[in-house]
Amino acid sequence: MYMPSWQHRAIIACGVWGLLILTPTAWGHSDLDPRQSIPNKWETYTLNVPTETEVPTVQVRLLVPRECEIEMIEHSQVWQIAKSRDERGYIRDVTWSGSSIPPQTFAEFKLLVRNPATPGTYLWKIEQYYQDGSVATWEAQTQIVPPASAGGTQRAEEAWRAAQVATTVSLVAIGVSITLIIVTAISIVQGGRGQRREEQP
Repeated sequence: MYMPSWQHRAIIACGVWGLLILTPTAWGHSDLDPRQSIPNKWETYTLNVPTETEVPTVQVRLLVPRECEIEMIEHSQVWQIAKSRDERGYIRDVTWSGSSIPPQTFAEFKLLVRNPATPGTYLWKIEQYYQDGSVATWEAQTQIVPPASAGGTQRAEEAWRAAQVATTVSLVAIGVSITLIIVTAISIVQGGRGQRREEQP
């Protein structure tokens, strides 16, 4: 069945529009996990850095809360790692450079950190540098809570993340279904027009 080029473009545009409108953002800004832990624990933190723009990320800088103590940084064969320390000898910021994170991809950077001794909310600062010279700045919070209250909040956060994944999958399916409905409707219209032309003397 012949279909004009404008209808092909309309189908593609509608499909893309449906996916963009109905699908929640799969990429979040740069963030740090876990978001909650207990005092004095040696914890492996993961810095998640997505590139949401069309320009690659070429450098990442993490500024560490003064109360946190970084013991080790995960080795990388592709990134160069630079550190600066305060008067106590503690690492205050870490910079990853010399590689890139292409658009619509992400990278993870791991650190072994000793949590603060005092419960509270601690602020990390994340600087994301792009190939065009622009810089995005993000903030991540870590809640340090007494051990007795940590379990329930962690389970609630895990349930919330699972619900986000399920919602994303469901809405992607809805977007695909809308595209199929549009394609089917256009096919029916074209078929009816073709049948009428054949019936004409």
